Amino acid sequence: MKTKPVLTTAELDPMLAAALAEASRRGLTMSVAIVDDGGYPLRLVRMDGAGAMTPSVALAKARTAALMRGSTRILAERVVNEPALLRLTEYLPMEGGLPIVAQGVCVGGVGISGGRPDDDEGVAQAGLDTLNG
Repeated sequence: MKTKPVLTTAELDPMLAAALAEASRRGLTMSVAIVDDGGYPLRLVRMDGAGAMTPSVALAKARTAALMRGSTRILAERVVNEPALLRLTEYLPMEGGLPIVAQGVCVGGVGISGGRPDDDEGVAQAGLDTLNG
């Protein structure tokens, strides 16, 4: 039988804190979502002042990254030449979602909403960086 790594509070809380701190450092009010490998929510925070739609967008980005096992930036770039991909209603082709990989296995996704695409992705990366020390 195979075993696989899973996200626990020991990883989730530092990831969330780092993402929120990076958003604050950038002077942004954002929403941060972290999901497991099936796209189910584990953490979702809407900072004071973040837009009303940002929690649902952050969650959709995190879910997309987890289910695709890749950055949502890749899907956003592919949609330009393959608009039929928009019919994949479970996925959101917007930058700001990154997969969470541990021991070579995708264990979830982090999604950010509330800034420009590079800000969203940068804040997501700040959260991921806690896994690498």
